[in-house]
Amino acid sequence: MSSLEEQTSTFVAADMVYILFCSFGVFLITPAIGLFYSGVLKRKNVVQVLFQTYMTTSNVVIMWYLIGYSLGNSPTSTSKLIGNLDNAALHDEQAKPLLEGGNLPSTINFCFNVFFPVATVQIFVGAIGERGRFLPSQVVASIWTIVVYCPLAFWVWGANGWLLNLGALDFAGGGPVHIASGVASFCYSWFIGPRGKPGKRTGTVTPYRGHSSTTTFIGVTLIWAAWFCFNSGTLLSVNARTGYIFLNTILASSFASVAYVATDKVLTGKYSMEAACEGVIVGLVNITPSCGFYWPWAAAVTSIINAVICRLLVPVNNITGVDDYSKSGIIHGVGGIIGATLTGIFASKTVASYDGVTEIDGGWINGNFVQLGYQIASWVSIVLWTAVFSLIIFFIVDKIPGLQLRASAEAEEMGMDLYEMAETVDEFGNNYNELFTTYASRLREIANQIDAGMIEVIDADRTSSIESQRVEYQKKV
Repeated sequence: MSSLEEQTSTFVAADMVYILFCSFGVFLITPAIGLFYSGVLKRKNVVQVLFQTYMTTSNVVIMWYLIGYSLGNSPTSTSKLIGNLDNAALHDEQAKPLLEGGNLPSTINFCFNVFFPVATVQIFVGAIGERGRFLPSQVVASIWTIVVYCPLAFWVWGANGWLLNLGALDFAGGGPVHIASGVASFCYSWFIGPRGKPGKRTGTVTPYRGHSSTTTFIGVTLIWAAWFCFNSGTLLSVNARTGYIFLNTILASSFASVAYVATDKVLTGKYSMEAACEGVIVGLVNITPSCGFYWPWAAAVTSIINAVICRLLVPVNNITGVDDYSKSGIIHGVGGIIGATLTGIFASKTVASYDGVTEIDGGWINGNFVQLGYQIASWVSIVLWTAVFSLIIFFIVDKIPGLQLRASAEAEEMGMDLYEMAETVDEFGNNYNELFTTYASRLREIANQIDAGMIEVIDADRTSSIESQRVEYQKKV
């Protein structure tokens, strides 16, 4: 048998096709995050965040190709903390699998695997919105990928990783992806300070209205769809367990969205599109570490718990004075911690075994009470590593001449698009947005007055004025 035949003899065509498809799906997450974030920002700062999405993807892919993939996945490393450089730049991969006897060539594994750090980094560097500079964010992204993400990925998934060998369960990245990005986002937001308050780390967080709920909706819809590929592709094969992963993902996101919206409605008295989007994300965050271990009922129950807690914690940003506009610290950080912890209770060894290979002791539902301790040890270590090294990276980069993380007060007032970018959102869009806001606000004021009995009949002149505004508004549309 030739060398090539030996390398490819264990490959499974169906698995290769499926993981390539999942690689394409996971790719969509990062631009979708850009759409999600841009929708909750002011219009004058949209292009910078969208541009950052492309550049973050490109820079992290380059770092992952050069050394990241090897440091995060190397099967020949004897360290329990990080991989070696045996697989750097895929220099000796040819057609062989990452692990001997594997069902996929290493090249396909790379194509899927690379979008995990890409998504993780984009979640947190998006914290620059409306007051951070682009270039320093990319320097931070490149360094953070190697210093923070690579060790975490190796701990959780590396053959000799200490968390994997401890017995901690994390199927698709609740720790390295969600907890790490949430903690880093909170730290980044604290380091560069709140919008409108240059020179301060914290302060009263001014409520800002995003420019487009529609853009946010589109972004989260793409994230929702792509996350099926994110979770199910992590199995790196197609079998009976894949069905449970898909099912758990749709149940978790659906139950969480309803629970989050219901909680938000009780607290605010209004239905919110933004709350629905955030609820979906909480559900995806919750199920990421456990999608391959849960019975469907557990996916539903844990997602409801997670969604309610995360929505109740939203005011924490105001209490701490940290302007984490995307709420990533709560949604990804706290949501990831809750999801990781609950995995220790509800993980089922039966569901895990449906791929014909995996053997675990399960969680509390299988009488394995020590599993909760492993889960807590996992997220505590990830939180500490991420917080400490993220802040060190921010501090060092910020001290380099020309790489200050925070933009000037003048740039912030002008808008980061006009200050840094060659393109801006068109002026018609700005005028349309202002007109819509004014018109909607006026109608809401009148409706509230009618409900309160302050207005019984609207006089003809006022009705005519409102009708004129409506006609003028429709002309603008």
